[in-house]
Order: sequence, then C-alpha cells, then structure tokens
Amino acid sequence: MRNIIISLFSLTFVYLLWPYIAVVSLYVSLQTGNVVGVEECVDWSSFKKDLQVDLDNLVAIKLKESLNKKKIQMNFDSLELSKQISNKIATPEGLIYLFNKPDDFVEQIRQIFSNELSPEKINPPVPKKKVFEPEAPNFPDLFKRIKYVFFTGLDSFRLSFSADELSFTMDWQLQGFFWKLTRLKIPITKN
Repeated sequence: MRNIIISLFSLTFVYLLWPYIAVVSLYVSLQTGNVVGVEECVDWSSFKKDLQVDLDNLVAIKLKESLNKKKIQMNFDSLELSKQISNKIATPEGLIYLFNKPDDFVEQIRQIFSNELSPEKINPPVPKKKVFEPEAPNFPDLFKRIKYVFFTGLDSFRLSFSADELSFTMDWQLQGFFWKLTRLKIPITKN
C-alpha cells in the first residue's frame, strides 16, 4: 500500500511539475535564439489561427474607433492587416524577437494600427544563436516574471507573465507526450 501511495504522489508531483519544464524549455530556446527548439515547442497552426483571430478583433475595434471619430484611417484592406502581422509574429524568429525585444515589437504593431508604419516594415531579425549560461539571475528572474500558472483542464494550462512592463498570456496544450504553446495573447492596446 505504501508503494502505491508513493507512486501516486510521485506521478502527481511529476504531472504538476511538467508544465514548468515545458515553459523552461521554451524559455531557454528563446533566450539562446534556438530556432529549432522554439519550432518544437509551439503548435504553429493553432498558434497562428488564434493570433490572427485576436488581431482581427483588434482591427475591428480600431476600425470602429476610427468610424466613431469620423476619421476613417482604416479601410477594408485593414482586415488583411491581421494576417500580415500574424505571419510575421507566428514564426520562430518572430517569437524570439518578441521575447528579446518585446517593447520594440509591440510598439511596431501599435504603429501599424495607427497607420504610422507599414506591415511590411516588421521584419524580425535572424536570431543569433547564443550559448545558454545558467547564471544566478536567469531562473529567479523567470519565476519573478510569472504572474500565475494554472491548469485549465487535465491537458491544458495557462501562464501569464510580464516582460518590460507588458503582460503576456500563454495557453499550452498537451499533445502526445509534450506540452505545446497554442496561444499567445499580446498586449497591443495600452491599458
């Protein structure tokens, strides 16, 4: 009986720790500019689709604001805007750029929505691969940035974290034996 209880406790502990391992794996890949590692941590079809839906909603809000102000700065071509932006972000290079320079990337997106910048101008630079050096501030800094993590189901969890005074939310899904990032909510609008 004791062995069964220890086994169940161990399995539960590993299951609860498992999402953190996935997050740390993505963190290390983003930190080091490892395109292949980022590629493996994300369910790209779901990620791109959900990102485009979020951006479509933002375009609709901005279009409504423009119509209400009677300064119609956005047109129906703006509906294509979300697709162009999601195609830039929903790549390993785009996520690495967003991770390393979140303020710059989010500001570029804001400028696109205010017609100050063309979507073609967003070009995430090719990441330079670095060696991960597990220095003292790395992991404590990661855990300090995390606002919350909780399971939304047996096979999904949500994580919210801060980076450069911006708040991001990530949804993860268990696919086979691996946790994959399926959604990233980017703080494009200013609070």
